[in-house]
Amino acid sequence: MDLKVIQGSADSQVLYDEQLLAKIETYDSKLFFNDVWDDGFVKDIEVFTNEHVGINRPIEFTGLPLTPQLELKCYWAKFLSDERNNSRSSVERRRLPMRWLNTDWKEISNRFGVSCLADIPHPEFTTRYTSSSEEKTTRKHNAELLDIFSRYSNNSKRKKIKQSYVSDNSIVEKEYLPARITVAGDIHKNIIMQREQFKPLQRRMIVYLNDIYSEDDYRFKDTQRTRDKYLNFYRYPEWLRDAVRFHVIKKIQHGELAPSTLVGYMGRFINFRDFMHEKFETPSPALISDELIEDEYLAWGNRKGLSGKNWFTDTVAMLQTASREFSDKWPSLSVSKRAVKKIKKTHYKEGLGRIGYANEGVGRSYSQRIIDELQMAVKDAPSPIPQIFILILATGMRAEDGHSVLFDCLKDDPDDDNFMILHFWQNKVRKWNRKPLSKSDKSHAALIKVIEEQRKSIVQKHGSPTKYLFPYVTGTRESFVSQHWTASEIKKKVVSQQVRDDEGNPLTFSWHPLRHTMGTSLAQNGHDILNIMMELGHTSPDMATVYVNNRLELKKKALLEKGSGRFFTIHGSVDDKIGELLVRKEQLAATRVCGGACSMPAQIGDWCEHANACYTCKHFRADAKDVEFFKSEKLAIDALIQEQQEESQELAESGKTRMSEITGRRLRKNKEVYDSLGKIVSAIEEDGIYKGAEQKAKQIKLEFVE
Repeated sequence: MDLKVIQGSADSQVLYDEQLLAKIETYDSKLFFNDVWDDGFVKDIEVFTNEHVGINRPIEFTGLPLTPQLELKCYWAKFLSDERNNSRSSVERRRLPMRWLNTDWKEISNRFGVSCLADIPHPEFTTRYTSSSEEKTTRKHNAELLDIFSRYSNNSKRKKIKQSYVSDNSIVEKEYLPARITVAGDIHKNIIMQREQFKPLQRRMIVYLNDIYSEDDYRFKDTQRTRDKYLNFYRYPEWLRDAVRFHVIKKIQHGELAPSTLVGYMGRFINFRDFMHEKFETPSPALISDELIEDEYLAWGNRKGLSGKNWFTDTVAMLQTASREFSDKWPSLSVSKRAVKKIKKTHYKEGLGRIGYANEGVGRSYSQRIIDELQMAVKDAPSPIPQIFILILATGMRAEDGHSVLFDCLKDDPDDDNFMILHFWQNKVRKWNRKPLSKSDKSHAALIKVIEEQRKSIVQKHGSPTKYLFPYVTGTRESFVSQHWTASEIKKKVVSQQVRDDEGNPLTFSWHPLRHTMGTSLAQNGHDILNIMMELGHTSPDMATVYVNNRLELKKKALLEKGSGRFFTIHGSVDDKIGELLVRKEQLAATRVCGGACSMPAQIGDWCEHANACYTCKHFRADAKDVEFFKSEKLAIDALIQEQQEESQELAESGKTRMSEITGRRLRKNKEVYDSLGKIVSAIEEDGIYKGAEQKAKQIKLEFVE
């Protein structure tokens, strides 16, 4: 049933009452007839999960007119059904606002000129947008309403709370109203959102993520630690709301937008909103044209210093959707794709994203010195921050994946007692990753110890294993600790410990550079693209190559220093360029294969006619450190040649001509392989470079201490 909100209309008031009553009855019909909800009554409602109403202090709705009474009953029905609110403190904080509403409703309603709570204005949900509206007002309550409540009873004696955070490389404190005051605003806000849900989904301006996402696809429900997340389309002016809402919801329904990207995505249309209101006194779709977007909007974004291309391309995509779906109001556009080339700041802010080919990765990974100082800084941080830091540093996990590993993430390797297997879900690519940890490796052993000790502390604290290794419990619902909270705490430690980057500036900490640090370490230790892909859970070589192009020395060190420093052709000559080809960013010009590397580009190598016969391929480059391997291969091929000669002769004598020809071709191929192996072994031993197990370059390995 649609909600036609007409201020002051008797029909709309009756309709709203009916909708509230219908919603209340979905919980239990007894809720409407009972105005005093005591402990026994609440426990008798099957859907209620809250156990803290208490015997002596019931929830009362006795001093209210019908509509606000129904609003509050509906609010409390949802509140008591949510296991996140199943705590004594959550209920206690709401007792005083309820008493205030029961006793002072007449004064409150007269003050705002309303007959229900949902009609009291809220700065986050302004029906009519004006150019003077400020984005900073979002997530705030009605100041006048809180001011009235703050003077009720003993609220005036409540002190403000202080919270610290890092700003401009210093720790600052900010005062906030205590939760005992702001809870009145929370009740008011939720009742406004509650009324919006009576509209059909396609017409709502406030849309809960739970209504448009599936837990089967995303881990978003457990990230909603204290309240349900939502999309707010009231932040856009009336002329823009329908277009943005339709475009965003369609992208979500088609699986093109994840919950974690929604905040940034919605913010891009705020830029367009601000541009239109700066440009026109009364903005409207009719004023939009190709020239306005390609020239004026793009120039406006450049002047504002907007980073990347998405602020422009996503806006163009939204405008094109609007012209298709609302053709009677929105003009058809044909913005040229070449317009993107005029964007000046096409890369993200240095240290947070791509900053250009020449400096790819610079500032994105931490040096060993920074890692050491960070470890010292986080040692005395609140638990489990030190444990999460070690886990992400040692594995290169994405921040969310590292915070949300499961309690049983570490298991014994059924095939090898020397290993354990670390299992974790990669939310971005929607795949499980299995990382083997060697018990004999110093860093791996330290990580295993950290995980096992964390498990013990969890069982000791909660009495039994939890779902997550780093749990965060609200009420009786378990989630995992927030990566934003842990990053904020580490930033404070970084400032207090005066940790600096490699240029001597105060370090701006974020979790993602630890992932780049792992990728850089893998490249410096000579791991190839495939290994980096598997370690970091990438789905394509292009993603992995970001980590092997962040310093000039990696051009040749990445793979050369793992071996003796020379690669040989099958004819015995040295190919000095292969090291650079193996780590070039523009194209995967060489690929690691058993015993060496293939210099054929990957795009062609997928269809290589030689298949696994690398030893007869002109693109194969033998790694000098593997000389013993080539010797053993040569012996094995020699034995195989003898067998195939006999087999070919027997097949020919028995009249199996076709099989004899096939075996003959294999025999000739293996003879070519034998000749190539002979040349490779001779060339390596005669070159004078090979010195047994000695390596030319010192290995660089990322390490962390316990």
